[in-house]
Amino acid sequence: MFWKKSNKKDGNSNKLFSIPKELRGAFRVTPSPSAPLKATLDEKPILILNLSSGGLCCKEIDLDVGNIYSLEVFLPPENKKISVSVEILPNDEANHCRCRFLDLSLEFEDLIHLYVLNRQKEEQENYKKMLSEKNTEV
Repeated sequence: MFWKKSNKKDGNSNKLFSIPKELRGAFRVTPSPSAPLKATLDEKPILILNLSSGGLCCKEIDLDVGNIYSLEVFLPPENKKISVSVEILPNDEANHCRCRFLDLSLEFEDLIHLYVLNRQKEEQENYKKMLSEKNTEV
């Protein structure tokens, strides 16, 4: 993740962020509650909880772990459609369905990266707005 430079020998003292228990090869974001992502998995509508260029997590859906299904996601703002095959992974602790993208094209990967970047910017702006509102209340 991110480390600050330090001359200390203690391995834990120079980490700014801890490594999550579940490692994913790409940064994930939660879709905006005001603009949820439209998607279908095996032609069934799903609610995406988080998305990265490596895969996604959605509300529980009855699909077999290890099987491969088709997925379509429409990404804002142009409502670009991404079609890709996904492998169903074991559900997480909250019983949410996890999917891993298979053979994601570079074009679709770029679209997801752009979406992730835009969501990060939105969240940062929302956080700054919340902080400024808190400071004006004091």
